[in-house]
Amino acid sequence: MWYRRIRRTAARGAGARGARALATGCALAALGLAAGPAPGALAAPTEGTPTAAVSPAPDATAHTVTLVTGERVTLGADGSVVVAPRPGAEADYVTRRLDNDVFVIPLTALPYLGRTLDPALFNVSALAEAGVTTTPVRVGSREGTTAPRSGPAFGAALAKQVGAEAAEGSVGDGPLFGGVTSVVPAVATADGRAAPRPPARADHTRRDHPVADHTRADHPVKVTVLGTDGKPLAGTTPFALANVDDATRYREPSLQAVDGEAKAEVPAGRYSAMVSAPTFDSAGESTGIRMATAEFTVPDGATATDVVLDLRKATERVTFSTPRPAEEHQLILHYLRDDTKGEVAVNGGVGVSSGAPVYVQPSSRPVTTGDLRLNVYTHRKAPADAATPYSYDLKLANPAGVIAKNQHYKVTGRQLATVRTNYHSDTPGRAQEVARLMYLPYESSGEALSEPFKTPAQRIEYVGGSPGATYHDWLKAGERRFVSEKQTVRPGRTTTVDWLRGPLAPGFTEPARGAAADETWYCAACRKGDALTFSLATVMDTADHHALAFPSDITSSHFAVVSGDTTLYEGDGVSGGVLTVPPRNAPYTVVYDQTRTNGEFHQSLTTHTEWTFSSGHSGVQTVPDNWTCVSEAGEYDGPAECSALPVVVPHYRLDAALDGTSPAGDDHLVVGFGHVPGVAAAPAVTAAPAVTRARVEVSFDGGERWTAAAVTALGKGRFRADWTTPDAAAGRDASLRVTGRDADGNSVTQTVKNAFTVAAARG
Repeated sequence: MWYRRIRRTAARGAGARGARALATGCALAALGLAAGPAPGALAAPTEGTPTAAVSPAPDATAHTVTLVTGERVTLGADGSVVVAPRPGAEADYVTRRLDNDVFVIPLTALPYLGRTLDPALFNVSALAEAGVTTTPVRVGSREGTTAPRSGPAFGAALAKQVGAEAAEGSVGDGPLFGGVTSVVPAVATADGRAAPRPPARADHTRRDHPVADHTRADHPVKVTVLGTDGKPLAGTTPFALANVDDATRYREPSLQAVDGEAKAEVPAGRYSAMVSAPTFDSAGESTGIRMATAEFTVPDGATATDVVLDLRKATERVTFSTPRPAEEHQLILHYLRDDTKGEVAVNGGVGVSSGAPVYVQPSSRPVTTGDLRLNVYTHRKAPADAATPYSYDLKLANPAGVIAKNQHYKVTGRQLATVRTNYHSDTPGRAQEVARLMYLPYESSGEALSEPFKTPAQRIEYVGGSPGATYHDWLKAGERRFVSEKQTVRPGRTTTVDWLRGPLAPGFTEPARGAAADETWYCAACRKGDALTFSLATVMDTADHHALAFPSDITSSHFAVVSGDTTLYEGDGVSGGVLTVPPRNAPYTVVYDQTRTNGEFHQSLTTHTEWTFSSGHSGVQTVPDNWTCVSEAGEYDGPAECSALPVVVPHYRLDAALDGTSPAGDDHLVVGFGHVPGVAAAPAVTAAPAVTRARVEVSFDGGERWTAAAVTALGKGRFRADWTTPDAAAGRDASLRVTGRDADGNSVTQTVKNAFTVAAARG
């Protein structure tokens, strides 16, 4: 068979939500990061012969890289990053962004960056593209000197050396570990040949970006970085420098000031520079970070321009006050400087989880060339003795064009939404991590530090931000990562959210209520002309949080599409496909079997789902205008002539505890049946009918025997199923099988083995 890659011809700039809607749902979608793009639709078929391919991947999904220093960085499709510290340490870092390249540089690495440590070690975008999960390194050293293994051991040794050198006042001056002279990434391809080393900064000739005009880059500029003592800052200090008339003329995110001095040759014009520099204690931990900036002009014909980045001017400490007492767990600053064309010139940030003070340099006046944006994010936790745990997540902007002189942020209850969050776990004491990525309207990506905790757990989470703030959540359970869809902060509202509430099963993601209408959503169950797309999210909880594709715990799966007596497509290891089918209206059955192996979970590891529906040629649009669908030509080209398939989906509300158990005796389940996203947005004349018939069965012996529950219709597609769990089932897992059918005969039957556990009898 010959495959054609899906080409996206819709407007660029799709948000993370759209990418997740299709890409993270299929087992092969993330190959865009690991082994090249996943295949899309087949070439045009012979008339009357249906064809199929695995699900297309419009964008790469999330990928996690362990840096040489031991931090784990998860990079999302939109460039968002979640940073988890190496064991036993804090996650203090700076970020640098240029186009599609994201650098995450731990503060302990900054003094050696560009000297002993190659900046490419921290280019998480390039490492992810190379398929790296643990950064391999190549070490140069004097005879007899070795470096610790890449990862936490390397990071711990580096912090120890930083502490020792800080005590002597000479951080970054000597070789690492007594004789290591260079550490560079050693990235290899599958055939064992050395792959090109990731670049230290973005190449302006790559990825459809304009070629930078350096034809007149002949004006010398000297940049001096002064420390808090007024002297040139010792060691190596990276800083950003860009032309704000037109960033394509000159834009460098990570120039190196060696012992406080750097020189560059630039075109004439107006410029902005930004530096973030830490100080350390004798243990190598950060004692403070200061961000300084400079705005200056390089006149045409100038033979020398001197610029000073003075950390003494970073006088304003970023602080917060909240309605209830809360301790700072993390603080992230995002500095964004645009040129006159609205393109990014400088894009950087600072993240700390150590509680170290962060200071910024306030503006003396608003910028007059381009734009400047500074915002702050903080995650704060209740004191340890609080009766009910609570937290604050706040994302607050400075006025456009300036860094405010007052960096104290006072938050009131009227600015906050309240989220009562339940973290379910079918494994007692399971280690999990949670992060909340928050965005302001001008941001296309976010950053967060993950917070470790034990589950099951409950807490109150207060969320607030400047107008237009949105967020989505990220949860790591064991090695699996789950995400929510992006939603808007709604002050004054109280909601309840359940994470990993069972049963966990394959399904379809959908936009959050009130989602922005300008973010592209990739339709996962649609027909456009005679191209039929069916792409599943492989693991979802009852609140529609879905698992990212990698790492995957799916050890076996089978996907098949049947029409009448003809099997149109079947394959292992995939969870969706794009088929070109005959135009006539015909019945279809889609079957998906999945088995997962995961020691961190013991429920919902085996599922079997069958969907039946009818579909014919689609010449009308029923999906929203911001959706895009796969055409017969194998392209994403907008919503015209795209209609959502009348696929029935179940939504569970199981009466189980946070640990996934339910006592013997009377028990019940509320299950609501709807249709895939897009059907609800269809005109009334084309919308699918409500589900009017349901059946629920329970098994206490692994599916050998099934007991039908008493089902009561609650209206609007919702049903309550009641049954009696026998005392003999105490301590065992119970399985569920649900069936829903609408008035047109479209149906779903889903079986979840070990969907919940019958609580052990009390002694």
